[in-house]
Amino acid sequence: MPPPPYRCILMDPPWNESGGGRIKRGADRHYPLMKARDMPAAILGSGVWRPAKDAHLYMWVTNNYLPKGLWLMEALGFTYKTNIVWLKSGRAGLGQYFRGRHELLLFGIRGRGKAAEVCTPRRDLTSAVVAERGRHSEKPADSYALIEARSAGPRIEFFARRARPGWDAWGNEAPKADASAPQEPTQGGDDHRSQGDMRSR
Repeated sequence: MPPPPYRCILMDPPWNESGGGRIKRGADRHYPLMKARDMPAAILGSGVWRPAKDAHLYMWVTNNYLPKGLWLMEALGFTYKTNIVWLKSGRAGLGQYFRGRHELLLFGIRGRGKAAEVCTPRRDLTSAVVAERGRHSEKPADSYALIEARSAGPRIEFFARRARPGWDAWGNEAPKADASAPQEPTQGGDDHRSQGDMRSR
Protein backbone atom coordinates (compact mmCIF):
# COMPACT_ATOMS: atom_id res chain seq x y z
CA MET A 1 0.00 0.00 0.00
CA PRO A 2 1.47 3.40 -0.94
CA PRO A 3 2.21 5.84 1.89
CA PRO A 4 -0.05 8.85 2.44
CA PRO A 5 0.88 12.08 0.64
CA TYR A 6 4.14 13.59 1.89
CA ARG A 7 3.94 16.87 3.78
CA CYS A 8 7.74 17.22 3.91
CA ILE A 9 10.00 16.55 0.92
CA LEU A 10 13.78 16.91 0.93
CA MET A 11 16.06 16.49 -2.05
CA ASP A 12 19.77 16.71 -2.75
CA PRO A 13 19.81 16.65 -6.56
CA PRO A 14 22.93 15.30 -8.32
CA TRP A 15 23.70 18.61 -10.04
CA ASN A 16 25.96 18.28 -13.07
CA GLU A 17 28.89 19.75 -11.13
CA SER A 18 32.03 18.30 -12.70
CA GLY A 19 34.67 20.64 -11.28
CA GLY A 20 37.49 22.29 -13.16
CA GLY A 21 41.04 21.40 -14.11
CA ARG A 22 42.61 18.16 -15.26
CA ILE A 23 42.15 16.45 -11.88
CA LYS A 24 38.62 15.31 -11.07
CA ARG A 25 37.48 17.19 -7.97
CA GLY A 26 33.74 17.43 -8.60
CA ALA A 27 30.76 15.34 -7.61
CA ASP A 28 31.25 13.19 -10.73
CA ARG A 29 34.03 11.43 -8.85
CA HIS A 30 31.50 10.06 -6.36
CA TYR A 31 28.13 9.37 -8.07
CA PRO A 32 26.30 9.75 -11.42
CA LEU A 33 25.21 13.28 -12.23
CA MET A 34 22.08 14.52 -14.00
CA LYS A 35 21.31 17.52 -16.17
CA ALA A 36 18.81 19.88 -14.57
CA ARG A 37 16.42 19.60 -17.52
CA ASP A 38 16.11 15.83 -16.90
CA MET A 39 15.27 16.12 -13.21
CA PRO A 40 11.54 16.95 -13.36
CA ALA A 41 10.83 13.84 -15.44
CA ALA A 42 12.87 11.66 -13.08
CA ILE A 43 11.17 13.01 -9.95
CA LEU A 44 7.61 13.19 -11.29
CA GLY A 45 8.00 9.74 -12.88
CA SER A 46 9.51 8.13 -9.79
CA GLY A 47 6.24 6.55 -8.74
CA VAL A 48 6.63 8.02 -5.24
CA TRP A 49 6.16 11.74 -5.97
CA ARG A 50 3.08 12.35 -3.83
CA PRO A 51 3.20 15.81 -2.25
CA ALA A 52 0.33 16.69 0.04
CA LYS A 53 -2.03 19.53 -0.82
CA ASP A 54 -0.19 21.62 1.78
CA ALA A 55 3.50 20.68 1.76
CA HIS A 56 7.06 21.89 2.30
CA LEU A 57 9.97 21.26 -0.09
CA TYR A 58 13.65 21.55 0.89
CA MET A 59 16.26 21.46 -1.88
CA TRP A 60 20.05 21.55 -1.57
CA VAL A 61 21.80 23.60 -4.27
CA THR A 62 25.39 24.44 -5.03
CA ASN A 63 26.12 28.10 -5.68
CA ASN A 64 26.58 27.50 -9.42
CA TYR A 65 23.18 25.85 -9.66
CA LEU A 66 21.11 28.30 -7.63
CA PRO A 67 19.12 29.58 -10.66
CA LYS A 68 18.41 26.01 -11.81
CA GLY A 69 17.40 25.03 -8.29
CA LEU A 70 14.80 27.80 -8.27
CA TRP A 71 13.64 26.65 -11.73
CA LEU A 72 13.35 23.04 -10.58
CA MET A 73 11.35 24.01 -7.50
CA GLU A 74 8.83 25.87 -9.68
CA ALA A 75 8.72 22.98 -12.17
CA LEU A 76 7.69 20.70 -9.31
CA GLY A 77 4.79 22.96 -8.38
CA PHE A 78 6.31 24.68 -5.33
CA THR A 79 6.82 28.38 -4.60
CA TYR A 80 10.20 29.48 -3.27
CA LYS A 81 9.99 31.30 0.08
CA THR A 82 13.40 31.45 1.77
CA ASN A 83 16.58 29.47 2.39
CA ILE A 84 18.71 27.95 5.10
CA VAL A 85 22.49 28.35 5.08
CA TRP A 86 24.87 25.60 6.12
CA LEU A 87 28.04 27.36 7.29
CA LYS A 88 30.82 24.82 7.09
CA SER A 89 33.25 25.08 9.98
CA GLY A 90 36.90 24.21 9.44
CA ARG A 91 38.92 24.82 6.30
CA ALA A 92 37.49 26.62 3.29
CA GLY A 93 36.70 24.74 0.09
CA LEU A 94 37.50 25.59 -3.51
CA GLY A 95 36.07 28.44 -5.57
CA GLN A 96 36.82 30.71 -8.52
CA TYR A 97 36.00 34.04 -6.84
CA PHE A 98 35.63 33.10 -3.17
CA ARG A 99 36.60 29.87 -1.45
CA GLY A 100 33.41 28.13 -0.45
CA ARG A 101 32.34 27.95 3.20
CA HIS A 102 28.59 27.50 2.84
CA GLU A 103 25.81 25.63 1.05
CA LEU A 104 22.20 26.65 0.49
CA LEU A 105 19.04 24.71 1.33
CA LEU A 106 16.13 26.25 -0.56
CA PHE A 107 12.69 26.19 1.06
CA GLY A 108 9.43 26.27 -0.87
CA ILE A 109 5.77 25.60 -0.22
CA ARG A 110 2.77 24.13 -1.98
CA GLY A 111 -0.70 25.24 -0.90
CA ARG A 112 -0.88 26.71 2.60
CA GLY A 113 2.67 26.58 3.87
CA LYS A 114 1.65 27.65 7.36
CA ALA A 115 -1.23 25.19 7.71
CA ALA A 116 -1.17 23.47 11.08
CA GLU A 117 -1.07 20.07 9.36
CA VAL A 118 2.35 20.80 7.85
CA CYS A 119 3.95 23.68 9.77
CA THR A 120 4.83 23.26 13.43
CA PRO A 121 4.17 26.12 15.88
CA ARG A 122 7.87 26.59 16.71
CA ARG A 123 8.99 30.25 16.68
CA ASP A 124 12.63 29.81 17.69
CA LEU A 125 14.07 28.19 14.54
CA THR A 126 16.85 30.07 12.75
CA SER A 127 18.00 30.04 9.14
CA ALA A 128 21.57 28.86 9.74
CA VAL A 129 23.24 25.56 10.56
CA VAL A 130 26.89 25.58 11.62
CA ALA A 131 28.52 22.19 11.25
CA GLU A 132 31.67 20.50 10.01
CA ARG A 133 31.94 18.87 6.61
CA GLY A 134 31.34 15.12 6.44
CA ARG A 135 31.90 12.69 3.62
CA HIS A 136 31.31 14.01 0.11
CA SER A 137 27.72 15.25 -0.25
CA GLU A 138 26.89 14.22 3.33
CA LYS A 139 24.63 16.79 4.93
CA PRO A 140 24.81 17.64 8.65
CA ALA A 141 22.51 15.88 11.10
CA ASP A 142 21.48 19.30 12.43
CA SER A 143 19.91 20.14 9.07
CA TYR A 144 17.61 17.13 9.34
CA ALA A 145 16.77 18.08 12.92
CA LEU A 146 15.88 21.61 11.79
CA ILE A 147 13.63 20.29 9.01
CA GLU A 148 11.89 17.91 11.41
CA ALA A 149 11.37 20.75 13.88
CA ARG A 150 9.72 22.91 11.20
CA SER A 151 7.78 20.46 9.00
CA ALA A 152 5.40 17.67 9.95
CA GLY A 153 5.48 14.24 8.31
CA PRO A 154 5.13 12.03 6.46
CA ARG A 155 8.59 12.79 5.08
CA ILE A 156 10.61 11.55 2.11
CA GLU A 157 14.10 12.30 0.80
CA PHE A 158 14.73 12.18 -2.95
CA PHE A 159 18.21 11.33 -4.26
CA ALA A 160 18.91 9.93 -0.80
CA ARG A 161 22.27 8.28 -0.12
CA ARG A 162 21.60 6.97 3.38
CA ALA A 163 18.64 6.18 5.60
CA ARG A 164 17.20 8.21 8.47
CA PRO A 165 14.61 6.92 10.93
CA GLY A 166 11.16 8.31 10.26
CA TRP A 167 11.91 9.14 6.62
CA ASP A 168 11.22 7.33 3.37
CA ALA A 169 14.00 7.45 0.78
CA TRP A 170 14.24 7.29 -3.02
CA GLY A 171 17.27 7.27 -5.31
CA ASN A 172 19.81 4.99 -6.93
CA GLU A 173 21.88 4.98 -3.72
CA ALA A 174 18.93 4.84 -1.34
CA PRO A 175 18.86 1.83 1.01
CA LYS A 176 16.05 -0.42 -0.19
CA ALA A 177 14.05 -2.86 1.89
CA ASP A 178 12.40 -4.80 -0.95
CA ALA A 179 14.40 -5.47 -4.11
CA SER A 180 11.26 -6.73 -5.88
CA ALA A 181 9.65 -3.28 -5.68
CA PRO A 182 12.39 -0.88 -6.87
CA GLN A 183 10.09 2.11 -7.37
CA GLU A 184 8.60 2.12 -3.89
CA PRO A 185 10.25 4.34 -1.28
CA THR A 186 12.48 2.80 1.34
CA GLN A 187 11.26 3.10 4.91
CA GLY A 188 13.82 4.85 7.13
CA GLY A 189 15.87 2.39 9.14
CA ASP A 190 19.32 0.80 8.89
CA ASP A 191 22.12 2.97 7.55
CA HIS A 192 23.35 0.97 4.56
CA ARG A 193 23.55 1.48 0.81
CA SER A 194 22.22 -0.44 -2.15
CA GLN A 195 21.29 0.34 -5.74
CA GLY A 196 17.71 1.56 -6.06
CA ASP A 197 15.80 2.78 -9.09
CA MET A 198 16.69 5.92 -11.03
CA ARG A 199 15.10 5.35 -14.38
CA SER A 200 16.34 8.47 -16.12
CA ARG A 201 19.96 8.16 -15.08
